[in-house]
Amino acid sequence: MMEITFESFCSLVQSEEDCIELLFKAKWPDGFRCPVCSHPQSFVISTRRLPLYQCTRCHTQTSLISDTIFRSSRTPLKLWFQAIFLHTRWRGINARQLSETIHVTYKTAWLMCHKIRYAMSRTDGEILLDGIVRVTDALLYRRMIPPSNYHEIEQPVIAGSTEDENGEFTHVKIRISPRSLRETRHSSPDMSEFVQQCVAPEAIPDTIVTKRHGKMRNPELIYFCRHAEMWMAFTFRGVWLKHLQVYLDHYCYIETRRKKSLYNELLRDCVRQRGIDYPTLIGTKEKRSSRPVRRKNDHSARQAG
Repeated sequence: MMEITFESFCSLVQSEEDCIELLFKAKWPDGFRCPVCSHPQSFVISTRRLPLYQCTRCHTQTSLISDTIFRSSRTPLKLWFQAIFLHTRWRGINARQLSETIHVTYKTAWLMCHKIRYAMSRTDGEILLDGIVRVTDALLYRRMIPPSNYHEIEQPVIAGSTEDENGEFTHVKIRISPRSLRETRHSSPDMSEFVQQCVAPEAIPDTIVTKRHGKMRNPELIYFCRHAEMWMAFTFRGVWLKHLQVYLDHYCYIETRRKKSLYNELLRDCVRQRGIDYPTLIGTKEKRSSRPVRRKNDHSARQAG
């Protein structure tokens, strides 16, 4: 099936009314349900920019954007829908590119990108690996020549996959290793915590665990991590360490859903997941000494986001 172009997609969501109709179907695919009493009947209050739906039983008023990533946003739904569509492309899109494409400020585009990405991350976190599960450790931003001191850009990770009968990945997770590079330079980290958190209980006894060192390796899964690294470098020109995990989740979300109707699935997840707020996103309570994973091209990484 031929992939729809961005221009063709924009022609399908030309007005806010078009978006309201699509958003209603994504939020309530089986018709309106009151979030308090589950009553299916409501009447519409149309005095605001976006309609309110008031339950005829308990009189609770519900917005289309409540408990979604769009909540508290003044950005038109049309631009949100365009941003979601652009995030379904395999190459992805960074904040600077999104700002230029849908004509919003860089700050608005940056926040939209992160809210969509966190919806992917939270959705991915709800799915456990089951069936045929393989787990290995890997290294991102690996240097070909070992440095005299352990460079902070090198990041150990743990990856796990679910495979079908043909040995193809149906779901993959990559998690930042809890152990530092200095601890795992010549040995693999303990992967039991990853298995307990990311693998379905019934699949844990049969989980196949390998290491990046030695003869027993999983080259396909290690290469998947390497490809995630190249994807982040190509699209975002560098990723800040405190956001690295959600970028990895973003890659896994897109890569393991390539054969599905990705736009509809992502829209549904953006509607189902409650958006992250700006103070939590920027980590105002965290130390200000956080540094990017890649030290080169710091300015371009900050602009690409």
